[in-house]
Parts: sequence; structure tokens; C-alpha cells
Amino acid sequence: MKHKGTLGKLLLSSFLLLSGCGSAAVEETATASPSASAESRPTPVPAVSASYEPVNHSPEYGVWWSYIEYRSLCSEEDETAFRATVEEAVRNMQDLGINTIYIHAVAFTDALYDSEIYPRSRYMPDTSYDPLAIFLEYVHAAGMHAEAWINPMRSVAVGEEDLLTGNNPIRGWIDENNERVRPVSGRWYLNPAYPEVRQLIVSVVQELLSKYELDGIHMDDYFYPSGTEKKFDAYVYSTAQKENPDLTLEAFRVANVDQLVKEIHDAVKAVNPSIRFGISPAGNNDNNHSLYYAYPEDWVAQGTVDYLIPQIYWGFLHPVKPYESTLQEWLKITEGSDVLLMPGLAAYSIGETYDLGSKKANREWVTNDDMLERQTAMALDTYGCSGVVYYSYSSLWAPTEDTKKIVENEIVHIKNYISSR
Repeated sequence: MKHKGTLGKLLLSSFLLLSGCGSAAVEETATASPSASAESRPTPVPAVSASYEPVNHSPEYGVWWSYIEYRSLCSEEDETAFRATVEEAVRNMQDLGINTIYIHAVAFTDALYDSEIYPRSRYMPDTSYDPLAIFLEYVHAAGMHAEAWINPMRSVAVGEEDLLTGNNPIRGWIDENNERVRPVSGRWYLNPAYPEVRQLIVSVVQELLSKYELDGIHMDDYFYPSGTEKKFDAYVYSTAQKENPDLTLEAFRVANVDQLVKEIHDAVKAVNPSIRFGISPAGNNDNNHSLYYAYPEDWVAQGTVDYLIPQIYWGFLHPVKPYESTLQEWLKITEGSDVLLMPGLAAYSIGETYDLGSKKANREWVTNDDMLERQTAMALDTYGCSGVVYYSYSSLWAPTEDTKKIVENEIVHIKNYISSR
């Protein structure tokens, strides 16, 4: 893209200014293929501008395309083969009635696109073409809504630090034993308590919007990881307590997540107020509160999300979180607001058995081949939701041999439902 190098330098310079040109270690926290020529690249997708009119659909029928799809379906493909894969995927989705796609762009502080901040993801290592640009080319030609999906805090596994190249300070923070990135359960996570960490995340969002004509930016449920110990942010929390002695660790972490969400939202809206920003939190909201320090209620009240896609990945008979009552819980959260609610549905459960303590519940996804169709109908027709999103693409169009037949039946039911509305 024209001025690509200049853009990357400007984004990096902005980040370095805000982060103090690289931060010293927090001593109190001791733990511890050649690029092709420009001529061979696809025509760049235009960047978002203030006048861009995003593609939106009502109701929305969405699908997540994750790094797992990249890894399993097209990781080793050259550009020609990848274009064929994307063309087939778009054709499959259109045939079903899918009008929205959430495309993974950042999964592990890596880039599934041409980035000057994060290194290219190992799951799409061929840097001679830009997978996100090609995806958007086909998706927008089909009239679909497309959002870039980011996991802002999750980074590489411990022992994989050599993957952290690029114009960002994460590897340096690790080498310094710096509290801005800490290990939890064998993986590195960014610490959103630090302004320079949040600005790094925001700079990636700004880069995406400056390079691609996107209809939105999307986050899922990876905030503080489950099992985050006190030492994860002990120093910065103790500093905050000096100003507010009554501040609990829970309130501190919740505020950090809220601030990260606000800064991403504000960065998106600064480019174009019509571009969407939303989050797909875990479907069990008690876990959001107690494990991940994420309060969707705050985002709705503060007006920092345009939509929520709670991952309601359970059947109607689930003994703890049955689909309908869980959906009702989420409807109460968005009630009276302008925030769209679109449940995320578990396409990966089709044909699967579970150990839930009840024979009917255990085999609900096996004995019924219309689970997603009925969940979709309940969300849209009974409760007036703005859409549904299915996880994920390969669960519907690249199932295992054991589930292939029931998945095909489910697709027929969904297609009939969508086409009848």
C-alpha cells in the first residue's frame, strides 16, 4: 500500500512516545520466506476513512474464522491456492445465508495480515501475500460484513519467545522480567494495568483500520487468564493502592479491563464512528466476573461496545447453563441500551456427546440435528436478538467423518430457516 513504510513508522513512533521509548524492568517484581515483489501482491484493500459506509446486516448471521481455520485449512498454501480456499469459503457461507464474518487478525501477539508491529503468524507464514486483504476482497465483493478479530492480551507460550520479533517491545519486556508481560499457566499475557501496554494494543487496532476497509473490530473472551495470581501485577497494584488504600485487587483489574475496552472503542470511533466495536465474552457471566475480571455490564453502561456476542455454547438441557435461561440473563444486561445482542452458538458441538449427568443432556447434540436452527429461531423470533454467530467455519464445512452427516442435516435446517425469514 502507498506510504506503508511511513505509516508503520508513525504508528511505532506514537507508541514509543507514549511508552517512554521502552520501559525498564520492574525490579520489585522478581519472579521471573522472502517477501515477493510489490507487483506480485494483490491489490490492497482501501483503508477505512471517515466517509466509509460499513456493510451491516439485520439480522446478522455470522461465522468466526479463527487461526485454527488458517492452521488446518490453508497454512501451507501459496496465494493462488489460498484465493481458491477463500473463494470456496465465501461461496459456502453465502449458500447458507451467512452475511457476516469475524476474521482472526491477531491471535497470540502475532499478525495474520501484513503488520509492521507484530510478526507474521506461524499459521500463515507466507509473507508474499496478505491473507486479510485477500479475504476482504472476496467477502466485500459478496456484500458481507467483515470484522478483524483480535486477542489483545494473549501472547506466545513460555519457551516460544523467539517468535516475538517485530516492532514491538514484548520480547524486551520478557527479557527484563518486566511486569508488563507475565507468564500464567505456561503462556505470556500482557498486563493491561500499564498505559504503554494498552497503547501497544491500540496501535495494532489503528494499524488494522489504517490498512484495511473493515466494518468492525472484534474481541473475544481472553482478558485476564483464569488462575491469574497476585504476583501477576503486584507492583503496579501496590502503586495504585498508595493513592487509594481501599482499592481491592478485583476492582483494580476490572478497571484495567474497562479502560482497555474504552481505549480500543475510542480508537475505532476516532477513525469512523460508523465502524463497529464489540466483544464476545464467555457465556457464563459469573466466570467473566470471577475468573477474567471482565464486566460486560460496565461496557454496556459506559457505552464502549456496539454489540455483545456472549458465547452461549450449551444445549437446551444443560444442567447448569441451559440455553434459554442463559440467553435471558444476557438480554437483561443489554436491556434498555443501544447495544446489540447476538448469541454465539456452538457449531462444534453438533454430533458430540458430553458427560453432564443426564442421558438426554449428554446426547442432546447427537439425537437432534436441528439444535442450531432452534437456537437461532429462539434468539431471533422469541427474544428479538439482532443476530447469531456460529463457531466456527470448519465445524460446519470441514467436520470430522463421524459428524459429517449430522452436520449436513443441521446445515439444511439452518438454511431453510434463514431463507424462510
